[in-house]
Parts: sequence; C-alpha cells; structure tokens
Amino acid sequence: MTVSGDLATIDLADLLQNIQVHSRTGTLTLRSEDGQAKVFFRDGNVALLASDGRVSLPERLVAAGVLARRKLEAADRKRGRRCALEVLVTAKVLTFEAAKQAAEEFLAEDIANLIAAAQGEFQFEEQKEPGRGFDADETSLQLALPVAPLILEATRRVDHWAEIKKFLPSEGMHFQARTGARCPAASEDPELAGQILGALDGSRSVKEVADLFPHQRFLAFKLMADFVRDRLARPTGTEDLLEIARGVESDDPARSRQLVRRALEREPHNLDLLAAEARLAEALDDGVAAAAARKLAGHLHLEAGRTDDALRELEYAKELTPTDQSLWERTLSLLIAQGRREEAVRDGLKLVSLHRGPGLHGRAKEVLEKLLRVAPDDDELHVELARCRVDCGESQEAVKQLARRGKTLIQKQDYVAARSLFEEVLDIEPGNREATVSIEMIDKEIFVRRRERKRRLVRLFLTVCGVAAFGAFACVELVARFAVVETWSLVSKERMVEQRQYQDVIVLWNAVRERHPWSLTAAFEVPRYVADMQARLQESTMLDISPGK
Repeated sequence: MTVSGDLATIDLADLLQNIQVHSRTGTLTLRSEDGQAKVFFRDGNVALLASDGRVSLPERLVAAGVLARRKLEAADRKRGRRCALEVLVTAKVLTFEAAKQAAEEFLAEDIANLIAAAQGEFQFEEQKEPGRGFDADETSLQLALPVAPLILEATRRVDHWAEIKKFLPSEGMHFQARTGARCPAASEDPELAGQILGALDGSRSVKEVADLFPHQRFLAFKLMADFVRDRLARPTGTEDLLEIARGVESDDPARSRQLVRRALEREPHNLDLLAAEARLAEALDDGVAAAAARKLAGHLHLEAGRTDDALRELEYAKELTPTDQSLWERTLSLLIAQGRREEAVRDGLKLVSLHRGPGLHGRAKEVLEKLLRVAPDDDELHVELARCRVDCGESQEAVKQLARRGKTLIQKQDYVAARSLFEEVLDIEPGNREATVSIEMIDKEIFVRRRERKRRLVRLFLTVCGVAAFGAFACVELVARFAVVETWSLVSKERMVEQRQYQDVIVLWNAVRERHPWSLTAAFEVPRYVADMQARLQESTMLDISPGK
C-alpha cells in the first residue's frame, strides 16, 4: 500500500501515530526545499533514518567521544564486506549495548528535529525490508523507537525553535565569542556549552558549529541562541570574515575561499572580497569563478569612473577565460573610448577570431566596422572585413570595399599594398576586370609612369608660371623706375626744391605711388622721398613763423 500527500494538509505527528497504531512496516519519504529524508518503520516503530547530509553512525560515535578515531580507522581497514560496528564489537573495542544506546539517542535526536521542522510532501510505502540509502551500521542494530515520546519531544522543540530563530535567523550566519566570555553556571549542559563557546571563533557558521555535535544538534542551537541573547557572542562582520580568511589562506585555501564567499553573500560588491575570491579561486584552479569575480570588480570600477582599474581587472579575467567574448567586447569598448588605437585593434582582431570560430560572422563584421572607424588606414582590417562580408553573403560589397581601398592606396603610391588588395578581390571574384587591369598596370609600372609624367607637367607648369610672374613683376618695376627718374628730372629742371615748392614735389611723388602701387619702388623708395619733402616743408614752415621774421 502506498499513501502520499502534502504536510500542509496533514500533520506529520498524526501520520506517525497512525503508522504506529496500525503497526505498519515500510518507508516514509519526506521531500521539501531543504532536501529529502527517509524513515523506515518496523511494526510501527522508528528503525532507521536516511537524510541529506546525515553523518554515518561510526562518525557520530567518534564525535560523541564513544569511539576513538584510530579505532574506527583500524576497523575500516579490516572490515571487508562487514559493517564497521560488527568489526568493532567483535574486536571488543565497543560493546553492542553501548553502540545501540548511542544509536538510539542519535536517532531520537534526529527524528525529533525532523518532526519539528516537517514540511513539503510525503509518501509512505509499505515494504518488508529497508531499501537502499540507509546506514548499514544503524541497520545492524535493529533499533525500534516508539513514536509517542518522539512526538512529545518534537512538540517541545517547536516552541523552542521559534525563540532560537529570533537570535539565529540563519544557519549560515557566523558568530564569535566575545573576549573574556564565560559559560553561565546554570547552563543545561556546562560541558557542551563550553565546547560550543570555544567553537564560536567566527570562522564557522551556525550550522557548522552544530555539526560538530551531531548527537546534540538541537541543544547546540539552543545554547548558541542563548549566548547571542546574553551577549556572550556577537555576529562576525564582513571585515572579520575577510581577516579570518586571510589568516587561513596559506594553510587551507579552500576553507579561506569558503569564508570569503560567505562574506560576499552579505556584501557582493565589496572590492576587497572580490579580489580575495579571484585570488583564491585561481589558486584552486577555478578559473571561471576567478574571472567572474574580476569581471564584477571591473564593472564596479567602471561605475566609479576608475577606467584604468577596470581595464586591469578585465585583462586579468581575459587571461583566465580567454574565450569569453563578452570580456573582449568590454575591453574593446574601453580601449576605443580611451583612444588607445593599437590596443583596440589587437583586442578587436582577437574578438573577431572568437566570433568567427562558431560562425558568428555578422558579429565579427560589426566589430571590424567599428575598428575601421578607429583605424581607417589599417589594410589588415580592410581584408578581414571583406572576408567577413563574403562569409555573410555580401561578396559584392566586399569587392567594392577592397576596390575603393585599392584606389586610395594607388593615389598614395603604395602600390605593393594596393596590389595585395586587388589580389584579394580576385580571390573573391575571379576574373574581376578592374582588379585584373589594376594589377597589370601596377606590374607594368603604368601608374608610376603616369605619376612621373604628371609630376613633370606640374613642374613645367609651375616653372612657366614662375617665369611669367617674374617677367610681369620686372616690367612693373621697370616702369615704376622710369617714373621715378622722370619725376626727379622734372623736380631738378624746375628747381622746385631750391624754390621751396615742397608741397608740389610731394604731390608728384604721391602720383607716382598711385600709378605704380604693385612695384617695390613705389612701396619702399617713393615713401622715403615723400617723408624727406614733408620734413623740409615742416622746417620751412617753422622758420616762417619764428619771431624776428
């Protein structure tokens, strides 16, 4: 017979009592978000428990101090197909009665906790023998715990759990004993309380501390809650966890990383924690996680305007995950924004190869078009873009693009590079007339001869223009010189200076300057004559108005 349902509609205590009243034998399976647990009943009594993370019986005997670790290791070497308890009892290391008593206590503890926290779905299937997954050592003891006492204990614990959760809201929290803290004298179990207080060093979570005492987990939780309530223990801060992680990094990097990751759950954007996570993940050969930490750190640096720091983090991440296309795209954008052309081209070509590998030719083309806006004279980029366009089915556009670039290179007299581009055109479109003719003209040096002929014509034209300009200038200057000579002749002939006709002489010289404005004579020589006449005129005027005249 199989019965299933949801614990939201039926109380687990009622279900267990029903199993005991009818003396059922079978397996009860409980499934919830926390995992899965199986309880085997024999004639209505609890006989076995298997749950996620439950420690084996021999290990719990060691943790409880009932069995020495070295004795268990020796038994493991001798056991063969037998269970460890059988070997231990046979060797008289442990009595059957002591083992059974401890196992009953452990089972009762776990079942009570299971009932107190029950949720999710259940299924009970009748069967004569337990299935796989149960502890062979526990099975060998033929345990039989009545349900009623377990339900009573679970009910008591439900009330306590509500109080415990006030001070221990999460099993993942870390606490550490305050300096000088001592266990209360009225503690339920002074010895256990002392051990728990000593275990609260900040490096262990609440769950990890409780796991140290698997035979008394509930009491361990209760005592920790009491310590927090009485301010004997305080929550471990993020900086405290980071400091503890650094302290154990050299000896136990895995443990150090575990602490760092717990701190990151509280402060996922803490740069010191991200740096520690990246370093530890890399040390433990987890390149993907290390790169993820570097990426997040780079993003945070970018948000804060620290571009150089962001680039440094992203470069580290690329070394760890060299095929991560998003990383290369990010660094490419940053390098372009900073104007670092050579580095941008280098990263861009790497990104292109990453895109083209899985056939993302369209994305590769977009990257190359972006790079050509940064480095328009890079012929390698032109060739790669043309090839991407061919892969995208745009052969005609590729040919036109290479032809345009080839013509530009011919104009720049870079015939070797131009020939290479036209050869690329022929690879894309064999028989392309423009490319064929251009290569032939380059090989026959027709472009070189044309260029040389053009240069000769330009030089000839410039020479002719220069001669013509010089001739015109000489004519202008000669005419101006004749005008100056004529003017001096007139001034001398009429004795205008001797007769103090300075104003008339000035008028004559100004007339020369106006008639020949483009000559050097009119620009430099005539103004001196004018200035001399003006000085004489001024002197004559001063003499005429002086007293005694």
